[in-house]
Amino acid sequence: MKLQFLLLLPLLAGPPASGPAAVRVTFKALTKSAYLQAEKGCVATQPRVTFPLKKERGRLVIPTAKGQRTYRDKGQGTDNDDQAQFEYAGYTPQFGYHTVTAHLWERTQTFLIDKNGQQLELYEAPQYAPGTKSFVVASSGLEYSVYPNSIRLFRFENRAWREVWTLEPTMWEPDDICWTSPTTLLLSKKMWTGKSPGNTFTYAELVIK
Repeated sequence: MKLQFLLLLPLLAGPPASGPAAVRVTFKALTKSAYLQAEKGCVATQPRVTFPLKKERGRLVIPTAKGQRTYRDKGQGTDNDDQAQFEYAGYTPQFGYHTVTAHLWERTQTFLIDKNGQQLELYEAPQYAPGTKSFVVASSGLEYSVYPNSIRLFRFENRAWREVWTLEPTMWEPDDICWTSPTTLLLSKKMWTGKSPGNTFTYAELVIK
């Protein structure tokens, strides 16, 4: 009996996070109707943004305590795989980060740059929780492998954004995700198993503890 219980523990624990987790996230399965009802409570939150910098002649320069970080447009309108176009998306005084949107070959990324010039690379724009002390980034990468297939959770701790939880599923993609409270997310999953891979969806509520 004890052995059977130990074998069940991984199933009871829910989906595993890749790497060490600083927080625990539990998954609760939802029916489609329950998901659609809960989706009405989704909250879109953005921190205050200022625009102290401007791009000039295809060149964006961000001053930092460790020197300048420069982003320069390259190869626009060509088929070169190293082409790049950078847009300044503003500065968040609350956190002390500049945001840059990078349009690269076959993908778009978001860069968050801190006062020391450290760059946090994200494959989608961050979705901030109510209160803006956390954000989540979800990218789908099973069908289109240019992006990682992951959900990443960040918290603002000790004046820096720190990744506190990551999930890298292998049988489904995060199709849509949203916040309903500072500790609760709704998730739509595109399934790549079963009779109709890529055309079947399941739903869940994620609770951060």
